[in-house]
Amino acid sequence: MSPLRIIIIIILIYIAYRLITAGRRKVRSARGTQKPPQHEMPVSDTLEEDPICKKLVPSRQAVTMRLHGTTYYFCSEECCNTFRTRQGEQQ
Repeated sequence: MSPLRIIIIIILIYIAYRLITAGRRKVRSARGTQKPPQHEMPVSDTLEEDPICKKLVPSRQAVTMRLHGTTYYFCSEECCNTFRTRQGEQQ
C-alpha cells in the first residue's frame, strides 16, 4: 500500500469516528435537557370578543356594559356606543 492510501484510510476512519461520537453526544444531551412537566399557572385573565369589531380583549382592560343580565366586553368606548345605538334601534 502506498503512503497516500494509508493517509486517506486514516482520514476516513477519523471522519467515521467523529460522526459516530457526535450522534451519541446529541442523544446524551437530549436526554439531559428534558425538563420535567411543569404545573400550569392559573389563568388570571380571559379574552373576550368584542361584539362589534370582533377583536379579542382582555376582560380586565375591556369597557364593559351589562344589558338584560349579560355582560358585554368592548375594546373601546366607540364600540360600546355603537352597540348601544344598535340595541336602541332594535327595540
